[in-house]
Amino acid sequence: MPMREPELTPSRVAMAVLAVTIVLVTGAAVASPRVAIVALAVFALAGAGARVFARASRAFVVRSRTTDVSVLLVFGVVLAYLGLTTPLG
Repeated sequence: MPMREPELTPSRVAMAVLAVTIVLVTGAAVASPRVAIVALAVFALAGAGARVFARASRAFVVRSRTTDVSVLLVFGVVLAYLGLTTPLG
């Protein structure tokens, strides 16, 4: 009997994204905002990469793949730029 991949439901994906975002925002409040902003940028860029390589059957599809990847790439690059260049006290 072939092994089946675990089912990745939209609610599990949403909970994972929410959990990581809460950890990063909490890290910003406790430690360094710069590190948290850059981590959010990396998270957005990783999401864009995951969306590029995810099969259509495994992706939670609301918009086209091109739209998702473009938005996540722009968001990640802007966050990285702001995190690395904005003086944070």
